[in-house]
Amino acid sequence: MVNLFGLIGYVGIVFLLLGYFMLVIGQMKVNDTHYILLNVLGALFVVITLYTGGVLPILQTIVAWLVISLFGFYKNHIAVSH
Repeated sequence: MVNLFGLIGYVGIVFLLLGYFMLVIGQMKVNDTHYILLNVLGALFVVITLYTGGVLPILQTIVAWLVISLFGFYKNHIAVSH
């Protein structure tokens, strides 16, 4: 049985892979809001799961992924509107 944090992690992985797949098949572009949100939410969900499980190297990688995704969101959507 998967616990709540495990389920959150699986959803996060699905979001990350779905975003990447949609990018590869041309259904999304790197600066699309939906692509960036899939990356932000996916990375955040995986971070939550990894934080509760103590897997430090993977946690650090996903935190970096989250920071890069948030930067992309800021660059493409927040900074552009100002």
